[in-house]
This record gives sequence, structure tokens and C-alpha cells, in this order.
Amino acid sequence: MPSASTPLPSRWPHRWAWALACATFPLVWWGGFVTATGSGMAFKDWLTSDGVFMPIYPWLSSTGDKFIEHGHRLLGMLAGMLTIALVVSLYLGEPRRWVRRYGVALLIGVIAQGVLGGMRVVLDERLLALIHGCTGPLFFAAAAGMIPVTSRRWLAESTPADESSPSATTSMATPKLLRLAILTAVLAYLQLVVGAVVRHSPLMLTEGAPRIFQIAVYFHLLLAAAVTFHVLLLAHKCFWGRVCRTPALSLALLIGLQLLLGVSTWMMKYGFPQWAARFVGETGHFNRADDLASAVIVTAHGAVGSLIVALAVVVALRVGRQIGFPHPASRPSSVRIAGVLA
Repeated sequence: MPSASTPLPSRWPHRWAWALACATFPLVWWGGFVTATGSGMAFKDWLTSDGVFMPIYPWLSSTGDKFIEHGHRLLGMLAGMLTIALVVSLYLGEPRRWVRRYGVALLIGVIAQGVLGGMRVVLDERLLALIHGCTGPLFFAAAAGMIPVTSRRWLAESTPADESSPSATTSMATPKLLRLAILTAVLAYLQLVVGAVVRHSPLMLTEGAPRIFQIAVYFHLLLAAAVTFHVLLLAHKCFWGRVCRTPALSLALLIGLQLLLGVSTWMMKYGFPQWAARFVGETGHFNRADDLASAVIVTAHGAVGSLIVALAVVVALRVGRQIGFPHPASRPSSVRIAGVLA
């Protein structure tokens, strides 16, 4: 735990971290809705919308694709401003250098994500839309990771060096559990990437699009099984090991919801699958939401996937904190670092 002479960090970074994560989740959700409804090219310009500077564009009076796309742009601007506020609060009230650098990395990430989205519009490039859809959940997971890092609980969390802490003898966090949490996060993110390929490949005007779609679907199903197994195993070990039970159990509930949404997505868009050779045949590969209901289901499927990745990252950070990775004593200036990180 922090020593009496170690100043506690300001509470504001933690508040801004929560605000950023809460704003980024609907941004990711809305971005998926843009793809599901084909609204990404509602405007041909960027930094302006139909020639009007984005913040003053009459969004509420717009309709259809323009309403959807400009709403996504406004949420992106909000995420950018909240990231700036987070970084400022970190440099004003956060003594840990690595946390401040983490904040700067988030700022670079949100700028890059905005530029990527803008270039997708300016160049009208489907591949950039695919990349943009993959990096959005990655930023959300990184933003969610800032929440435990800036919390007071992080400072009070027991580590192997904190043997006097009451929770030091009850927590069963181990390096093996940390590896499981990291692997779960990686698999969940790979599942999102393959899912993005499933959604975008049919819209690519290339001869190989049907074949890419077939392969992506098979890998999507394989990864779904792997992610489900690892999430349930992680939740089981965290629950019985008394390690960050709430996010771990939330993961288990979300994976059940995600499986239901996945089946619903396929049923609404492609009908009942025909097993064997015609399962994802080339004649029915076109992937596009036909109505509002299917667009909402498809988008919810992607959004819950992003939430699973983010929670897996949070679990990995919490487990890593409890096992003291990297161990303060193994680094230079161990007394100072231990005082800040303990």
C-alpha cells in the first residue's frame, strides 16, 4: 500500500477514464451501425459534412444515412475531447510516469483512429473501413484499461510484496492466470477482426470476395468456440481464486449473450444454415443488413464482442497487478517505484 509520504493521485484521471470508456462504447456500437446500414459514404468530405464544419452541422435536422454517419462523427469528436481531458488530468495529478505515457498513447490512438476514418471517406476505400472497424475496439479496450489503472483500488491492491495486506492471503492470482487472461483477450480480439472480415468482405468488389467470406466464416466459428472455452475457464478460475470476480463473471454472462446474438445474426441475415457443402456457398455470400431490426442485431453482436475484449483486458490488468508484474524490486529505483505502485 502507499506509504504515508507518498501522495495519492488525483481522483480526476479516474473520472475522466470512466467518461472516456463510457463514450467510446457507444462510438464503437454506432460505428458498427454505420457499416450495417451502409452509411459510411453519406458524406464525401471529411472535417466538414457537406461543406459544413462538423461541430455546427445541423445533425438533428438530418435524416437517414447522413444522420447515422454524422452521429458517428460527433461521438468520435467527443471521445477525442475526453481523451485530451484525461491526458491533461494525468499530467496535473498523476505521479506515475508510465500512466501518463499510457494516456499519451491513448491520445495518439484516438487521433490515428479519427484520421483513419476520415481517409476512409476521402479515398472511399473499403479496406480502410475494415481496418477502422478493427482498431476501434482496440482503442476501446485500451481506454477501459485506464479505469483500473487510475483507481484507488489499484494502489491498495495486494501484491506478493504486500504480505501484510488482508487480501494477500486470500487472492490466488498467479502468472498462469495472467497468461490465461491475456490469451483470452487476444483470442477475443482476433474473433472481432475475423468478424469484421465477415462483414466487410462481401462489400469488396473483388473476385475473391466470396471465397474470403467462406474462409472468414469458418475461422469465426472456430474462434467462437475457443473464446467461449477460455472465457468460461477464466471466469471459473477467477471466481474460485477470489480474483476480480465481478469482471470475470460479467465476461461469462457476456459470452452467453454473444453466442445468442451470433446465432440471431446468422438467422436474420442468411436463414437456417445448410450443413456440408452449401453451408456458406458463394451464391448467398452477400452480407448486408436488410432492415433496421437486423442492423441492430448485427451491430449489437459486434458491440458485445468489443465489450468482451475490454473486460478481458481489465481482468488481465487486475491479475497482473495482484501478482506484482513487473515486480517493483526487479526495477531501478525500487523504493520510489514500490511506493508509487504498491
